[in-house]
Amino acid sequence: MKHYKITAKGKVQGVGYRNFTKLQADKRHYIGTVQNLENGNVEIYIGLPDYSHLGEFLELLWAGNGRMQTNTFEVEIVKESNFEHKDSKDFQVIS
Repeated sequence: MKHYKITAKGKVQGVGYRNFTKLQADKRHYIGTVQNLENGNVEIYIGLPDYSHLGEFLELLWAGNGRMQTNTFEVEIVKESNFEHKDSKDFQVIS
């Protein structure tokens, strides 16, 4: 499993972005979390089966739900030992 920290920037708060992210992650059985940041961005920690799933997931988030608009993503690889959610069985929205 590959682990990533994704920061989404743009019109990503107050438009259902976290719930949309969870829906897409749940459909694919990904693990991790999504939360709003104070600076207006959204932070996603996600575990994916392999690197090839990252592009597909980012494309889904980029397309959005019609109300959101992602301008940019920042993606960082997270070492498994630093991925807090590696033992999780699901994807969670953090309030």
